[in-house]
Amino acid sequence: MKVIIEISARHCHISRQDLDLIYGPGYKLTPEKPLSQTGQFAAKETVDVKIGDKMLKNLRILGPERKNTQAEISLTEGYYLKVKPPIAECARPDKPGGGLLAEIIGPKGKISRRALIAARRHFHLDPKTAKKLKLKNKQLISLKTSGPRSATFNNVLVRIDPSFSPRIHLDTDEANAAGLKPGEKGELSA
Repeated sequence: MKVIIEISARHCHISRQDLDLIYGPGYKLTPEKPLSQTGQFAAKETVDVKIGDKMLKNLRILGPERKNTQAEISLTEGYYLKVKPPIAECARPDKPGGGLLAEIIGPKGKISRRALIAARRHFHLDPKTAKKLKLKNKQLISLKTSGPRSATFNNVLVRIDPSFSPRIHLDTDEANAAGLKPGEKGELSA
């Protein structure tokens, strides 16, 4: 099956509690652009992420609010920050390797959280499509791209939810390595 590839640039998911701390109590995110996943959007709001004396500015917040705050960056951005973020599905501040400690800075305040990760490449899909493709949640699959810099990405994590639309998410480093543009398609294999 061919599937649409989306390129995920650095961004931040934020909890209600942390949004109150860095943008002010009761602050509501302002949707700027809908994302392909139902109910999700790129907000107008951004945050800065700081580790030591290095800072990445203007990470777009993606809404809606989440249970836990996490900042997703590429490994290249990790090199700039002089850290190696764990490659993870999501930040798990209660587990070792669940996210690096970073300051997340907004216009009204800042927080320190074990929230910095490099997102694991993954495949969003709904249960009906998953059944058709005989895929299970948390299964690992491969994605083959075409073109002059074709590549095969192994260990793509399957994530199934009724609200999901079938899309592969790669980060900017992965997409650049394969010479991909947003919206290109790749071939799945189990």
